[in-house]
Amino acid sequence: MNISDSIIAVLAYHGIFSYPLKADEIHKYQTKKATFLQTEKTIKNLLEKKTISKKDEFYFLGKNQKLVTLRKSRQRISEKKFKRANFYANILRSIPTIKLVAISGALAMQNSSASDDIDFFIICQKNCLWTTRFMANLALLPFKREPKSRTQKDKACLNLFLDEQALTVKEQNLYTAHEICQLNVLWDRNNTYQKFLKANSWTKKYLPNWVSKIKTKRSKSRGSTSGYLLPGLWPLVESFLKFIQLNYMKSKITSEKIGDHQLFFHPEDTQKQILKKYSSFTRNLDKNRLFLR
Repeated sequence: MNISDSIIAVLAYHGIFSYPLKADEIHKYQTKKATFLQTEKTIKNLLEKKTISKKDEFYFLGKNQKLVTLRKSRQRISEKKFKRANFYANILRSIPTIKLVAISGALAMQNSSASDDIDFFIICQKNCLWTTRFMANLALLPFKREPKSRTQKDKACLNLFLDEQALTVKEQNLYTAHEICQLNVLWDRNNTYQKFLKANSWTKKYLPNWVSKIKTKRSKSRGSTSGYLLPGLWPLVESFLKFIQLNYMKSKITSEKIGDHQLFFHPEDTQKQILKKYSSFTRNLDKNRLFLR
């Protein structure tokens, strides 16, 4: 795939989310290694050929300029949601087993609709996965997303948990690479975010131009939480809390991925849907390029 095709492909990928891109975003998220000047030159060429469209500072496929208005509207909505997200993050800060709190999903890209909830990504101390999830859900109980509730606006959705000894995301594809690189970190302890990026350096295979510019708000480490209890008691607490949570979730589990060191709770398996749409577009890139003209 050359730079031209890579630019068309990245606009197609974000078009699935109705999300037009700025020039620097196209460069950052395209799958072809290139300098910004190369990307900029190719964008100009594609515009002249009318293969892609532009309104204000945003680029997109097709002729639907309303996408730009939609992105600006969602950005304003997202700015309000970030205030609520920071409020939740400050509550989670009191849990000593949590090493990192970040926003994932649409809000991380400032692409939230008014009715959207707030997706959280959490990294915790090793061997404390289920204890951390229990405490986090308890701490945010009045503000939590309820699966059967019709109103999810601004609710906290605690759907991603990683143990610090298992930071590498096992599913490695374009979708998960985007999810990792688009995280909006609210705070971390002990430089956990950089450790997470290092453990997932495979994302460079899919997003070779992406470089983190996030300045995290760090908190001092509180030491090992397991030290607060007798050495032999902590594993029992973890096992007990794992048992009662799994038992509670038994009848509700659908597309969730549950392991000893990683938990991925998703109400819907959007990953397969997104990758299927994207693959369909890229398989027929020559035909789609002619159509876009």
